[in-house]
Amino acid sequence: MRAFRLLMLLIVFLCLVPILALIGAGAAARVAGCDLDPGQSLPCPVLGSDYGDELFSVLNFGMHTVEAIAVLGAVIVVWVIVEIVAAIGGKPRNPRPSQQDGGSRAAPRPWRKSPPQAPAASRKRARGS
Repeated sequence: MRAFRLLMLLIVFLCLVPILALIGAGAAARVAGCDLDPGQSLPCPVLGSDYGDELFSVLNFGMHTVEAIAVLGAVIVVWVIVEIVAAIGGKPRNPRPSQQDGGSRAAPRPWRKSPPQAPAASRKRARGS
């Protein structure tokens, strides 16, 4: 179950990457005072260099957010269903007392001792050796 949870967390993180890229490109353009247009690359001078093409590429990658949100929703639904099935069908770690006996725990069975065994020498005598 631990491997499944790690896999689900990895998929959720991968679904969040386009959303974070879109937010990052918008924030970088706003800080630099540039405009972003998904249809064309606009110049964006930052410290004497033009980063318009890079921001345009990141913005276009961020446009996959719509698909990522759909996949993220499906992954979360599957994850919740698997966790519910595991919780219902799994073995209880601390079994609760049954409701039939009024909620009290049954007394543990006493450990039965076997009768003391006779020494080996007396056993041989009893058999006639």
